[in-house]
Amino acid sequence: MPGTDRDRLRHIRAFRFFKPLVKPLFCRMYRYTPVKATGIAGPFLLLANHNANLDPVLAALAFDEQMYFVASEHIFRKGFLSKLLVRWFDPISRLKGGTEASAAMEMLRRLKRGYNVCVFAEGDRSFNGLTYPIPLSTGKLARAAGVPVVTFKLEGGYLTTPRWSKKMRHGKMLGYVVNVYQPEQLKAMSADEVNRLIVEDLFEDAYARQEQEMVRFKGKDLAEWLESALYICPNCGGIGTLQSHKNTFFCGCGMMAEYTEYGYLEGNAPYKTIAAWDAWQTERLNEIAAEQNDASIFADENVRLVRVLPEHKEELFAKGRLLMYRDRIECGDVTLFLRDISALAVYGRANITFTHKDGHFELLAEPPFCGRKYFQLFQSLTRETQPS
Repeated sequence: MPGTDRDRLRHIRAFRFFKPLVKPLFCRMYRYTPVKATGIAGPFLLLANHNANLDPVLAALAFDEQMYFVASEHIFRKGFLSKLLVRWFDPISRLKGGTEASAAMEMLRRLKRGYNVCVFAEGDRSFNGLTYPIPLSTGKLARAAGVPVVTFKLEGGYLTTPRWSKKMRHGKMLGYVVNVYQPEQLKAMSADEVNRLIVEDLFEDAYARQEQEMVRFKGKDLAEWLESALYICPNCGGIGTLQSHKNTFFCGCGMMAEYTEYGYLEGNAPYKTIAAWDAWQTERLNEIAAEQNDASIFADENVRLVRVLPEHKEELFAKGRLLMYRDRIECGDVTLFLRDISALAVYGRANITFTHKDGHFELLAEPPFCGRKYFQLFQSLTRETQPS
């Protein structure tokens, strides 16, 4: 949190200095049009959907007032770059795959001091073009904030920078304020009612929009790294058999599709969108999880298990083959039971982060590692053990 008025002034000056410098660059690079937010006086809580790599910058370009952003904890472990980020922008750290309480308290503290705060309500970026579920805690935060709540929507981000991809495409992006809710309005509603408003304002379906607009998103190697999102072949049922090369996504069984500049799959794959393939894949994974007994469900080689320490430090905890069973995860000679894991998430394209009774951990590997399949399997398995 900004400790002094001097810190706060430095952050405001940084915003005013960098915004006019980066705005032409980002608008051109992302083909982005930010609709200027008018008539909104701080302090306010900005809630936005999460689409592109650098959404905080894109959102900030629509506002004249400086704001503080909630950021994943891992960006605070980038050495000198993290020090610069903290000095000039002082983001709020949120531990993915862990408790959100400390981040929420810090947001409320800053709002109380008259600062503007922005949080990407989903807490994660979509792999399939559909807005992630927004947790009920977001509605609770909005009611507790005691300031105007602004919903801000980004369109076109998924097809510009798909989460699974290494490369950007050039098409069209738009960012604009959807609604402004006054604290009196929110206090008169339940947290669930507030959350429904937020979900309605921020929901985005990239393929439904593309069906209407058919924007061309030009780029190179459009299919590469798609196997970090799609990991079950619908033709042969193979897991981990899918590969990508330039614009082509294929399996050894003969299934082959070309990822087009419009974001569609053309070829002999039974699904034409990532969203449709992923919906089938999720159902198939649930069936696989139900069928397995003692055998491992997923496995990958050369994975590192890292423990995250206080003050944004880390240590290597184990290294070796990663296996996931119905009741546990094994990495090298370390076994972690699912019953002891309170949360598990993915950051970046493939890194897994989770909170265990013995601490906060990350599973890291080199490409083409698919961390998402472990995340979805964890969701499927733990859902079975929850009371109905």
